Amino acid sequence: MKIRQANLEDLEPLAAVFAEYRTTAGLGYNLEDGREFLRDRLTKKDCIIFIAIIDDSITGFTLLFPFFTPAGIKEIWLLNDIYIVDEYRHQGVAQSLLSEAVFFSKKTNKSKVYLATKVDNINSQTLFEKFGFRKTDYINYEFITENNNH
Repeated sequence: MKIRQANLEDLEPLAAVFAEYRTTAGLGYNLEDGREFLRDRLTKKDCIIFIAIIDDSITGFTLLFPFFTPAGIKEIWLLNDIYIVDEYRHQGVAQSLLSEAVFFSKKTNKSKVYLATKVDNINSQTLFEKFGFRKTDYINYEFITENNNH
């Protein structure tokens, strides 16, 4: 397995895996929207995308977005999201991607890596805690400003 930062040459195979990820998140398969989103991220360089490669295929990815914590006066990475192709789960791919994200955070002098997961995603929570991530005392909220029913 190889973990490396994605580039524009990875766009097509990454877009297919990204569309699969969105399907598992209940958002429907939309290759073109995902491709456009990823192309923007890679072109604007406003996000770091790490990919896991096994046998020349992208088997997973994670996205790191720069984020700031004014109270702590620190820069951090927001890990949003991590996804592993079904047939490669439970083979250390997620752990390898997390390891790269943490290493990259240290290398870029960020104070931490922050992530969130669904309350019922026990498998991911177990992995994150085993890896060394700790639950916080915060409850997440969101306010939807976009009408997604176009």
